[in-house]
Amino acid sequence: MTEELQSSDLWGLVLAGGLSRRMGKDKGLLEFHGLPQVVWLWQQLDALCECAHVSVNAGQSDLEPYANLPMIVDETTGIGPASGLVSAWAAHPEVAWLVVAVDMPFVDGDTLRPLIEARRPGMHATAYKNPNGILEPLCTIWELAAQPLLAERIRTGDTSLRGFLEVGRVSILTPPVAVSLTNINSVVEYREAERLLVAQ
Repeated sequence: MTEELQSSDLWGLVLAGGLSRRMGKDKGLLEFHGLPQVVWLWQQLDALCECAHVSVNAGQSDLEPYANLPMIVDETTGIGPASGLVSAWAAHPEVAWLVVAVDMPFVDGDTLRPLIEARRPGMHATAYKNPNGILEPLCTIWELAAQPLLAERIRTGDTSLRGFLEVGRVSILTPPVAVSLTNINSVVEYREAERLLVAQ
């Protein structure tokens, strides 16, 4: 393992550049914790990482609250969530990224700390395994070692971050709470998440 891999900084990245077609509105603007979700998640990451950024699409960059946050504008389109990670590495190729999708309202410091504590920079990633047995790529630490391999997979047409985790060297954890990795894609799911969060 190289010294670079051992000592790379860990930065946070909120993936907020999706089109939110099923929700019908920007999921980063939904409020679960008294703030727009993108702001709240950015705060969680910024408190635990060296610094944190928000991955946005070009149409979001001039809008609030995005314009008030450290942003990385997606350079590519059509490759799903991978565009945010690839664009982040294009802007800052020297760091590892703790990535969280903006549509995960149950992710908080208690979810993120175990990932950071279990981090192994020589691996490709540190990730949670969902209760259904599927690895979760959107609440994951992506290490420098993954960067060239992911770029090559994308070049050949494979843009699946989950697919990368399934074949890569991954440190795997069980989420502290089963609901932690739930993502919200519809108004019905949004209302249910609100109900569960109030009940906590």
